[in-house]
Amino acid sequence: MEGIPIPDARRRPPEPVLEAYGFQGATVTNENAKARKAVWFVERPGRTWVLKQSPLDEERLRFVLAAWDHLRARGIGLPARVPARDGRPYVLVPEGLFFVMELACGHAPSYDAPGDRTRILHGLARFHRASEGFSHQGCAGARVQLGEWPRLYRKRLDRLAQAEGAGPVWEAARPHLPFFLEAGRLALEELQRSAYSDWVESVRRRGGLCHQDFAAGNLVLEPSGGLVVLDLDSVSVEIPARDLRKLLVKVLKKQGAWDDEQARRMLSDYHQVNPLRPEQYEVLRVDLLFPHLFHGLVDKALTGRAPDWTQGKFLSKLREVVAFERAKAEALAGSGALLPDPLGSAPVPDTIGGDR
Repeated sequence: MEGIPIPDARRRPPEPVLEAYGFQGATVTNENAKARKAVWFVERPGRTWVLKQSPLDEERLRFVLAAWDHLRARGIGLPARVPARDGRPYVLVPEGLFFVMELACGHAPSYDAPGDRTRILHGLARFHRASEGFSHQGCAGARVQLGEWPRLYRKRLDRLAQAEGAGPVWEAARPHLPFFLEAGRLALEELQRSAYSDWVESVRRRGGLCHQDFAAGNLVLEPSGGLVVLDLDSVSVEIPARDLRKLLVKVLKKQGAWDDEQARRMLSDYHQVNPLRPEQYEVLRVDLLFPHLFHGLVDKALTGRAPDWTQGKFLSKLREVVAFERAKAEALAGSGALLPDPLGSAPVPDTIGGDR
């Protein structure tokens, strides 16, 4: 379609980048041909590296790499990065920013496999624990989301309340607006009564990071049992609840329905490694109550942010999202609590090192 960049699978990295890393003459294979986020495998006999083009600006990339170094130094399975021959952590050329890392070997975890889900939750908990102590001071490109939820909730509620459109997608979405506006307003009221502000201030003092996309596609399970995190492009300074909300929704939506018991089991896996207090789990419940998915889909449809989506695809997605969001909102509003089951499970031995 016109206006949508078409990836070129034959595209090669700029020659100055290959020269900067001493990769002249190596075999280069395009693994991901996205226009601003390309990935190549660079091979020499017995050795393979990953060359990535970063979609970020330089200041933001510096923040991401600082977070990468902090987490890796505290035991998180991030690939080792390879400096250029002159020691630079990345290379800047007119085509963009590029860096190199070691290849992670293994396979992506499956949400359908209970053992894999547990390893993902343990890995996320270790990620959050390891992020404590990270300071973004001096990082001009730091993405800081602390304290933004009340403003974000209001902004999204205003968008839904003022939404206007035409056509089958809008006509299918409009009858559900009152329900989700009520759920969103309830979430905002409960957020203001919750321990959200205290948690924000704790992370502001102690440091902390959210991955923002701790999903199977960004993870590798190694044959040795280790979990490797592949992508930190979206990392931000934020409370852990954002990552937990996104992961719970991703897993349970893929399974087709909200499941309170499954959610509690997942939180129990997380709690074994990084125990949260009941009032912090309440903040998570409130964020799950807000209709983020419904807002996102309606906004995408009305603003034309998915020009390659057909009307049929929008309607299919809308049916899925409405069913999932309604079941989730009704369950969470009715339960009054969302805690690990059982709260206080025996902790998994800490492999990060040091006191929390």
